[in-house]
Amino acid sequence: MDRSTNLDIEELKMTREQYILATQQNNLPRAENAQLYPVGIYGWRKRCLYFFVLVLLVTMIVNLAMTVWILKVMNFTVMARFHLLEY
Repeated sequence: MDRSTNLDIEELKMTREQYILATQQNNLPRAENAQLYPVGIYGWRKRCLYFFVLVLLVTMIVNLAMTVWILKVMNFTVMARFHLLEY
């Protein structure tokens, strides 16, 4: 057997103590009224996230509006393509 393969197998082997700890039941006492931690984003982080999403949305809308405006000002149409080819 190759030495590297042997090392990989040795790393994957579980020691007896690890097996006992993984398979035994957890008999630790639990409090009846355990404090539940809220899951999510709260406070200033939430406000900053909303602000960032709003800025991205406004940037997208302005970008799209300017693209349409440039297309209209430059007169980009199917027929205008032929006029550009003449020059």
